[in-house]
Amino acid sequence: MNDTRRRPAAIAAVALAAALALTGCSGEGDGGSRQGAGAVSPAALKNCGRVLGEQNVEALRTDLGEAFRPHDRSLAEMKERMLTEARAWNPDTDELSRTTFRPCQIEGRVDGKEAWVNATAGWSTYGVAFMTDGKYARDFREVAKGVYLDRREGLDGHPLVMACTVPGTRAGQGAELPLQVSVADKDRTDRSVPTERLLKSLAESTRALLGCAEKPPIPDDLLP
Repeated sequence: MNDTRRRPAAIAAVALAAALALTGCSGEGDGGSRQGAGAVSPAALKNCGRVLGEQNVEALRTDLGEAFRPHDRSLAEMKERMLTEARAWNPDTDELSRTTFRPCQIEGRVDGKEAWVNATAGWSTYGVAFMTDGKYARDFREVAKGVYLDRREGLDGHPLVMACTVPGTRAGQGAELPLQVSVADKDRTDRSVPTERLLKSLAESTRALLGCAEKPPIPDDLLP
């Protein structure tokens, strides 16, 4: 069996870069294009509400101004593809191509400049053992049982990694192929809703979507 503790951060970065080339599930009818320029797609708005929480998305609408635009993404396709990946995972080879999905993307304008809030989700290259044992353990903080925050901030924000066992997978999948979510949110001047609340909602909604067996309560105070 492969040793998940020996996955260096460089491997994770390369894997993420490759995954981003595959990012972006097709929209459910591409509501944004049908609605026309300047209109908010009701389907995209509802979708982001499911991912980040309806009240949180309304707060983002206030912060991001008249240019607030959520973009359509298919949660059904994301669920299907992530479950297919998890069931194809083999601990003896770990040759899985992990796809990074963006279940919600919201754009706007702040102080005359383009601003984005991007939610990402996918199977992590970090195993639980990697985050808890050895020299890389110091880069992670356990915020709940089996839930770890990467102290290092990347392009997509601070990754939140958590055990997530789904039906039909090989033994050890939940810990060796955990779920990873993050929220990129750097451009807002007004903060009607904190980024960590968006991250918490994303983690909880993604666990529910995939049917993760592990669902420990996630605290409110996630970010450093």
